[in-house]
Amino acid sequence: MKCSYCNHEIIRNLNFWELLVPQKMKEWELCHACRQKFTFQGQVSNCSGCQKPMTKPGLCGDCQFWRSFYPQLEFQQKSLFVYDAAFSEWLKEYKILGNYQLRHTFTKEVEGHLKKYRKENFLICPLPLSKKRYQERGFNQVSSFLTAAEIPITELLKRRETAPQSLKNRQERLAMPQPFKLKAAPEKIKGKKILLVDDVYTTGRTMYYAAVLLQSAGPQQILGFSLAR
Repeated sequence: MKCSYCNHEIIRNLNFWELLVPQKMKEWELCHACRQKFTFQGQVSNCSGCQKPMTKPGLCGDCQFWRSFYPQLEFQQKSLFVYDAAFSEWLKEYKILGNYQLRHTFTKEVEGHLKKYRKENFLICPLPLSKKRYQERGFNQVSSFLTAAEIPITELLKRRETAPQSLKNRQERLAMPQPFKLKAAPEKIKGKKILLVDDVYTTGRTMYYAAVLLQSAGPQQILGFSLAR
């Protein structure tokens, strides 16, 4: 077994299920040193709506704004990690520099977190890239880390050609036009539970645009998940 980030060999004792069913043993796993680099959500106080780090419990300003702007939408998102320097460095290597191998980095954590949604029959919907962005990068970073964790995905959205979010400041993100359109027929969305997935949740603008568009097709519930906030 190798570390899914630094690629060094991991030596550890196997658990009962790995001994009983060797196929259950993962090829990739974060080593202890790499795991210590990242700050997991739950280690800090955060917003109850989006997990933004806060000094006191409650809703952050972003969530208060979105809930007043979209009062008909009951939306909440969860993240695995705090977006800090260590996560930013990992994301740069994976997403910007195109190290496709890093799709395996958080396989164990993603699989464990999404297990409850799969049991409740949520459609796991990664946020899409535009055609141009996909051609430039060669892969969708969100779909890739989901499939690496063996999470079945359902593509419900298509993305229009827009400038990368990383090139926009906060005000430009908030002011951007609707970047999505439906890919699936509305009848395939109506009455379903949907989990929207992205790599990073920043202002919430992208996730809310996706949620609002899907809401028009009458799903039972829409929630969000991102690797980091």
